[in-house]
Amino acid sequence: MKTWQAMYLIIWVAFLQILFIIFSPLGKTVNVTVNVVIVIALLGLAFTIYSGVRLTSCPDRIKRITKATRSLVILQLVLGVALALGVVLSWGSIYISVMSFLHVANALAIITQASSSATAFDMWEEKEFQVPEPVK
Repeated sequence: MKTWQAMYLIIWVAFLQILFIIFSPLGKTVNVTVNVVIVIALLGLAFTIYSGVRLTSCPDRIKRITKATRSLVILQLVLGVALALGVVLSWGSIYISVMSFLHVANALAIITQASSSATAFDMWEEKEFQVPEPVK
């Protein structure tokens, strides 16, 4: 998988996770299992993207954004574990609501960061932006 493909795919995987968190279409055990698979996919994509971008000569800003996205995905894993524990151990609706909100908010942050870096990286690869020459 090419870096740019992973950059766009992570956006859709995070979106899918939001849908599963908000709607919980399946039973408790299946939802937890699906979210584990989604987080594993997010982790794999985030590390693949960061590794791929780091090896290029793209602008440092893109590298920093992909590093931040990777960190957000790691936070998503932590939030997911906390949410899963709350669901499985029935820690109460307030706890689950707060953790679900944080989980969705973090997934939106992942989408935002990944979209930004994907667009910038794509433009850099296609040489769509250049440093303008000074006006004489």
